[in-house]
Amino acid sequence: DKDFQPLNINAFGGLKSTLFNNYITENEKETTVVTVIKTTAENEDKVYNSFSETKNLVIFDKKFLTNQFIAIIKKNFNLILTISSLLVLIMLIISYGRLELALITYIPMVLSWLCILGIMGIFDIKFNIINIIVSTFIFGLGDDYSIFITDALLNEYKTGQKKLASYKTGIFISATTTMIGIGVLIFASHPALKSIGLITIIGMFSVLLISNTIQPILFDFFISNRTNQKRVPFTFLSLFRSALAFIWFALGSLTLIPIGFIVVKLLPLPLKTRKRIFHQLRHYCTKSIIYLNIHVKKKVINTANETFEKPAIVIFNHHSVIDSLLVQSLNPKLILMVKDWVWNNFFMGPIVRLGGFIPKMEGYDLNLEKIQELVNDGYSLAIFPEGSRSDTAKIGRFHKGAFYIAEQLNLDIVPIIVHGTAFVQGKDDNFLLKPGKITTQYLPRILATDKSFGENYTERTKNISTHFKIEYQKMRNEIETVDYFFNRLSNNYIYKGPVLEWYMRIKIKLEDNYRLFESLLPKKGIITDIGCGYGFLPYMLSFMSNERIIIGTDYDEEKIALARHCFSKNEKISFYSADATQSELPKSDAFILSDILHYLPKAEQEKLLVKCIDTLNPNGMILIRDADKNLVKRHMGTRYTEFFSTKFGFNKTKNELEFVSSDFIIEAVKKYNMKIEKIDNTKLTSNIIYIVNNKQ
Repeated sequence: DKDFQPLNINAFGGLKSTLFNNYITENEKETTVVTVIKTTAENEDKVYNSFSETKNLVIFDKKFLTNQFIAIIKKNFNLILTISSLLVLIMLIISYGRLELALITYIPMVLSWLCILGIMGIFDIKFNIINIIVSTFIFGLGDDYSIFITDALLNEYKTGQKKLASYKTGIFISATTTMIGIGVLIFASHPALKSIGLITIIGMFSVLLISNTIQPILFDFFISNRTNQKRVPFTFLSLFRSALAFIWFALGSLTLIPIGFIVVKLLPLPLKTRKRIFHQLRHYCTKSIIYLNIHVKKKVINTANETFEKPAIVIFNHHSVIDSLLVQSLNPKLILMVKDWVWNNFFMGPIVRLGGFIPKMEGYDLNLEKIQELVNDGYSLAIFPEGSRSDTAKIGRFHKGAFYIAEQLNLDIVPIIVHGTAFVQGKDDNFLLKPGKITTQYLPRILATDKSFGENYTERTKNISTHFKIEYQKMRNEIETVDYFFNRLSNNYIYKGPVLEWYMRIKIKLEDNYRLFESLLPKKGIITDIGCGYGFLPYMLSFMSNERIIIGTDYDEEKIALARHCFSKNEKISFYSADATQSELPKSDAFILSDILHYLPKAEQEKLLVKCIDTLNPNGMILIRDADKNLVKRHMGTRYTEFFSTKFGFNKTKNELEFVSSDFIIEAVKKYNMKIEKIDNTKLTSNIIYIVNNKQ
């Protein structure tokens, strides 16, 4: 019955501060009360619904907030990963100087990441705040491993040093210790820690597997497999050009086949008219295939104005699969004699059968009647008298078949020389279509009544073959200049570093593709280049004449290792690392001392000249290029270029640079009764060329 009276609100101050201080907040404007509700996941929606219409109520869901926080981190993580990936790709391009090398290194990183995400999806492993951080760590390790593998592969490609196995061992140990050290967390009870262990094991295994398999496969495809077979490495541009040419060829063939069938078999026109229409279509189709490849220059020399109005046997030299297309692109009146593989080919077979081409496998005698019918219709027969493609740019032995047919049917012979297809797409490399120039030259028609080449087809085979090869060699001598071989030379140095690649291009251009050196040096014999550097000049000299034996020496072992491992190296060119002042020189028909003397003390310069004179073969020569310090104004430019080349490490030297005068060199060689000629052909430098010889 006690009469309870409500307490004054101030009386609750002690109780509030003791029990409810964390749950009740007051200020002048509002009062906030916080309470906690615990529920199961199944009842979350019911709780939300029960408070949905309550005003002045805010629900804080810890799980919801955490999930939102993780979602924001994941979103930012994807952005950060994208940005960092692009930065890595850009740095790889800058570092390697080639998009191909950058992607060979980068693609395994991307594949590893996709592999990680795929396995996580399969096993329903979710990202959380902690394992996202671990994922970035794994991505970074993947970058490192891919770069190590690329560097090892490049080192072997450039110098021949096989370091891939040791690099792989180091990567394996690193990955294994990481998997053991962090992967052990899969035994943890906490789900977050367990996910860290799982992601580490999955990620490191993926990175290890892909960097050791996919990356070497890509590198071998683009570079190693090609250069090991003495072929030009692939580039994205060369692959695109070649693929485009083959796709156009396939589309052209697949389009021409049904159209040709309709024209030849179904059109209500005389057969000769139908055939003429089809051959005109075939001519334009093959011409489009040939001229689509704009990176290959084409030139046709027809000073005789040959039109094939009068049917003839037309003979071509044969080096490439391009040749048959080239023949058909010249004139619609040319019909080829083809081998059985062409006759049965999926793309070309239907076309040659519709066009009435002559199958070689049936023999010449059995085909004489068919050939006579073609001749009567105004067509000429094109034949490759070598029978098969030559392995080199040289012309092989002529078979007698073409000349036998010409004799039996009393037909003229029209020789047509084709140059360049062996370099653009040779027999040993049927896919890659390289930049170059194809020249087609018509030789004067040889009349059937012309007995100057022989009385019968046997004699004519021999004499026309000789005539053909002489004219072909004249064409080669005219076309195959140092400019022609620039691409072949530069292809030996791609993928060997951006600095070297650009240095090579600039150096060769400044040397005018070594035009003067090539013209002064003998076309055959032993030529020793002392101070050959990376081998630019030796390779150019070897391209210009296969009768030269080139020996290159240099003080810098790294340059020699790189020069020695070019795909154009053959048994007629060799490189040695040696100090020319200390080692023996080989007996040679010519020595080259280009920009080398000033790296030696003055006394050593004369000793080296004497050593070259003593080992020079009779009627040999020494080609010297060096600065003349007496040309004061021009000499400053030479001093600056040599100063920077040594300070930046392009050229190694163990002595201070010592430039001498032109008089010193002339007096030094005249002591030994040598003849000397001086060539001053520069305006910006003090470099002088000296031709020293012992001709009597």
